[in-house]
Amino acid sequence: MKVILQERGLWGSGLKGFCGNKEISLENPRCCARHVLATQEDFLNQKLILQEIIEGLKHKVIFYPKFHCELNYIEMYWGAAKRYAWQHCTYTWKGLQETVPQALDSVPLSHIRKYAQKSAKFMECYRKGLTGVQADYVLKKYKSHRAVPDFIFENIDELIK
Repeated sequence: MKVILQERGLWGSGLKGFCGNKEISLENPRCCARHVLATQEDFLNQKLILQEIIEGLKHKVIFYPKFHCELNYIEMYWGAAKRYAWQHCTYTWKGLQETVPQALDSVPLSHIRKYAQKSAKFMECYRKGLTGVQADYVLKKYKSHRAVPDFIFENIDELIK
């Protein structure tokens, strides 16, 4: 890191390698060499190696936010498949090898489409500034609509009381 920063004229005396903070401080982005490098444009635009490999094979890569399984309908599909496997498995390795493909095939395409629609509605709620609790409330209350009505976003705090 020191060599790269010296080449760019960004090395300062007393600059530590890493300050211990995982997040870059907006008040002091020059707290350590790691954060100085992380703010450089070429480092910010660098794709992950996994992404480069997948895109090199002409596939698309979509990264979902961590800990938000409601945004990824594959999680709902996997949950339905696990429920089938749990109900039909003999709890042996051979039984599991037979049951998992059956479990994945047991989820109808219509359900998978509903999971995708539900994820899209969550994304819409988050884009419009709702919290997780508010999004849950809105989607339970307005599940028959193709889209969440706009007036809901204006009065959400009053509705949840």
